Amino acid sequence: MELMLWWVLLPAAAAVAWVVWAGLRRNGREDVRRRPVAHADRLTALPEYQAALRRHRRWLLVAGAACALLLASTAVAAARPVDVATTRPEQHNRDIMLCLDASGSMSDADAAVVDVFAGLARKFNGERIGLTIFDSSAIQVFPLTDDYAYAQEQLQSAKDAFDGKPGSSGFLDGTWNGHGSSLIGDGLASCLNSFQGATGPGDAKAQRSRSVVLATDNFLSGKAIMTLEQAAQLAKDRSVHVYALNPGDVDYGAGADQPGARLRAAAESTGGSYYSLDSPDAVAGIVAGVEKTETAAIQGAPRAVMTEVPGVLLATAVLSALLLCAALWQVQPPLRRGRHGTPPRRGQGRRAWFRRTAVVLLVGAAALRPGLPGGTVQAASTDLNVFFVVDTTTSMVAEDYGGGSPRLEGVRKDIKAIAEQLPGARFSVITFDTTAHVRMPLSTDTLALETLTDILEPQVTTYAKGSSISAARQVLAERLAAARDSHPGRPRLVYYLGDGEQTSGKEPEAMAFDAGLVAGGAVLGYGTAEGGRMKENTGLDAGDGSAGGAATGPHRGYVQDNGAGDARSVIDEGRLRTISAQLGLPYVHRDAGGAVAEMMRQARPGKPEHSDGDGSVAALTEVYWLLAAGAFLLALPEAAAVLRRLRGLPRPARAEATP
Repeated sequence: MELMLWWVLLPAAAAVAWVVWAGLRRNGREDVRRRPVAHADRLTALPEYQAALRRHRRWLLVAGAACALLLASTAVAAARPVDVATTRPEQHNRDIMLCLDASGSMSDADAAVVDVFAGLARKFNGERIGLTIFDSSAIQVFPLTDDYAYAQEQLQSAKDAFDGKPGSSGFLDGTWNGHGSSLIGDGLASCLNSFQGATGPGDAKAQRSRSVVLATDNFLSGKAIMTLEQAAQLAKDRSVHVYALNPGDVDYGAGADQPGARLRAAAESTGGSYYSLDSPDAVAGIVAGVEKTETAAIQGAPRAVMTEVPGVLLATAVLSALLLCAALWQVQPPLRRGRHGTPPRRGQGRRAWFRRTAVVLLVGAAALRPGLPGGTVQAASTDLNVFFVVDTTTSMVAEDYGGGSPRLEGVRKDIKAIAEQLPGARFSVITFDTTAHVRMPLSTDTLALETLTDILEPQVTTYAKGSSISAARQVLAERLAAARDSHPGRPRLVYYLGDGEQTSGKEPEAMAFDAGLVAGGAVLGYGTAEGGRMKENTGLDAGDGSAGGAATGPHRGYVQDNGAGDARSVIDEGRLRTISAQLGLPYVHRDAGGAVAEMMRQARPGKPEHSDGDGSVAALTEVYWLLAAGAFLLALPEAAAVLRRLRGLPRPARAEATP
């Protein structure tokens, strides 16, 4: 719990200190008003007097404790205590997946298609866009994101690859893993699966506004699992509009079975439309078509809302005020005489009870939490860019995490746990094995992060050629620099998740970056010194609809150690500690069931701060704190009076020894 107006406690403490001083200091006038009484010692020694004095003192002590509790609770309530509650507000958004046929028949037109895609990306504002390319198999270049700068970078990389720019040929890696070529139906189905949450017809989540821009000439080469018409029906079932771009737009006749005619019919059956690539209406028509679709309410990224929480304090104030009044009623204080021994003024005791009644009414009204319409509650967010750098080499499926689970299982759990602790942050995922890839650009879309985390798999065992623990250095440096340039004031956190195993035969590069690029984070280590066996990832379909990867399907067996039996991987904490020192981050070994709180504390992520701009949420304007402040001021004279009465009481008589 934090205090919104913490400075209120300073004058409150000063006021209480003054009351204590005023109540305990001796006043010379008190002796002037006193009159000597003969044989007072005999009267005060009577058992009845001593019993009454003890009762009086007890009630005064109760009144003093109640008054102290009343002052403390009303002072803290007046400082407006707040707590941070994580919420997932609704957002109204559209999702657009750019779906590109990268087969040989499209090679002459793909660069032009990418230009059109880039034009579409510039036209959209607030929508999430993604890119998937396919030939015999499909790969997701980047998931749905609102990071338009990163989307433009990736589209430029695609254009460079299709233009044959040196060093860009790896862009198409992964699109030839299937049988055949230009499998249009399978490619469209893969693009549909890029929308998180929609799993089948009638799925409520499928009612989000979703569109696919499919660029293909519809020349099929090979035997697809799903035809174009079947994929279009799947899109229709999931309420996805398909907008087709045909760079060829050539039919060999007027029949409905011609490629262009089939593509047009498939797109229009989903509620979308069909354009030739060189049509001047293509970009404008697609943008207009997408914007006609209604934005649907979706669960947005978590936000931390600053909520005032005075409930316990105000309840304590009410109870202590009632107890104070009850104790003072039992004490029945005498009316104070006027100056120079004059008779007491009428109404003086009555005013004291008016004041006490006012205190009870004020704290009671404050406990009802009255408010005025038209106010706001300030939202807070962890205004951070968070980069997860994940080791996806074969060793990360070594079965020595928890009860024999793969190390990647721990990685998945920790990524999700960290994301929950940082509401409002933007997350990016970079994976590395032989090479490094940005699997998710910076985005507040935690649903996309969860989906990507669930399907994390190691590289195909056959393709493993030795890996370096610093393989992600260059990619991470570029993304950190880009994040700094776009948002200089937003801290950047790096979480490196791996086992430290270096198999490339070369010493790793130093994971050191320019000063200020990394503001916090941690290096998280997985595995044990005893090590664990590693199941092979064949990369083939397991026969049950799942990939034959390390986490989702059956395997051909365990990785072998050159005929010496099953190979074992052990954690290299020495190298992980070296990386942590180079990054300036703490190293934390992660075990199954390990607490996240301590790791997060060491990572220095910072606390949620008040957000700017549209970070407020409509709410009533609370006024309880003004009532609590009034009760505090009215209770101060009561505290002084109780202290004076306690100071003026005679000391308890000592029991005389019997002869």
